[in-house]
Amino acid sequence: MFYIFSGGHNRNFNARQRFQGKDGTVKRIIHLCAAALLVSLLGCASGGGGGTVATGGGDAAGTITDASGFEQEMGPAEIEYQSARQFLSAGNFDEAIAHLRQAVSIKPAFLAAWKDLGRTLTQRKDYEGGVAAYEKALELDAGDTNLIAAIGYNHLVLKNWTAAAEYYERLVAADATNYDGNVHLGFIYQQQGDVPRAIRYYEAAVAAKPDDATSLGTLAGLYGDRGEKEKQIELLTRAMEAAPDNYRFKTQLGKIFFDDKNYAAAIPVYQALVEQYPDGSAYYQRLGFAFAETDRKAEAAAAYEKALELKGDDPFTFALLARIYNEIGNYQKAASTAQRGLAIGGQEAFLNYQWGEALSKLGRYDEAIERFEIVAGLRDDTWSKYAVQQIDRQEKLKKRAQLKKEQDDWQQ
Repeated sequence: MFYIFSGGHNRNFNARQRFQGKDGTVKRIIHLCAAALLVSLLGCASGGGGGTVATGGGDAAGTITDASGFEQEMGPAEIEYQSARQFLSAGNFDEAIAHLRQAVSIKPAFLAAWKDLGRTLTQRKDYEGGVAAYEKALELDAGDTNLIAAIGYNHLVLKNWTAAAEYYERLVAADATNYDGNVHLGFIYQQQGDVPRAIRYYEAAVAAKPDDATSLGTLAGLYGDRGEKEKQIELLTRAMEAAPDNYRFKTQLGKIFFDDKNYAAAIPVYQALVEQYPDGSAYYQRLGFAFAETDRKAEAAAAYEKALELKGDDPFTFALLARIYNEIGNYQKAASTAQRGLAIGGQEAFLNYQWGEALSKLGRYDEAIERFEIVAGLRDDTWSKYAVQQIDRQEKLKKRAQLKKEQDDWQQ
């Protein structure tokens, strides 16, 4: 059981081009060109003759005209920030991080730069650095739930369970139906072995998002661990409905029914699995067994035959098929199937017993006794004791057949 958490709040940056250049001169040129280009583009975007770039005193490095036609000052921190964004768009994360750090060093209250720095460091898998940057941003905007979730996520990746839980608890405290907070708290407490709390938060998560198949499946597993089978089945059924292409939920549900010997309920599950995976020999084998146990013998034989068509080296399936042939009265096929299985190796007791059974039904009692004697000598926990009984029975059947023959001959 598991829950895969996502970092959906972390923006992915797709590189459209790569800046080249190994020395500082080229990087400085790029930096200046990027800033100049941005100022120029922003000016042009305003319409008319565009904006003006002017140098000013103090911290101001220039002005730009925005879309409304108003001039705005762009200081050194803003230039660093816009340069960082240019590098981000080009996929040059190292340069972007350097410029973002420079921006926040010049202007410590630069919220957007702190957010982008945290996001970029997280993207680069520097989760501790991401936490530090996001926390600075959170100091400036304490109510930003996206920041709270981002910090929780980074702690989650670092397996700082207590710290992660603290931040996700803040999300849930603000909104008890918050999916992100509840699902990650469920995951955290699951990792810590606190099943009751994990269940409580996963329940809240699926209440907020009823079609969340992954959480439904995880929750089903937790209830299964507690022995609450009915609840487990209910949740797995919901997970299957939410994600009909996910074979794992069907496999788990089929196994539950199988282990409980609820073969009638197992049949539609395995029918769905063989329809979805027509090359799944194990699914056909289980479907055949479920058919056999619900007295649908002919369908059982067909399922076993398909399983062997897909995987013809499984002696257990040969033994199961031989038994079905015996049960439906096709004794010649039962005998030949058992022989084919024995040629592979394995399941000697099961296969020899079915072969002996077929030979007995065909009236070949001496050959049947030979098979049952082999089984008795194998000392198999399941079949040997029955084989001993069969040896005695075959002797009686042989005598009865001899007496009948003698009577028939005398009457003639």
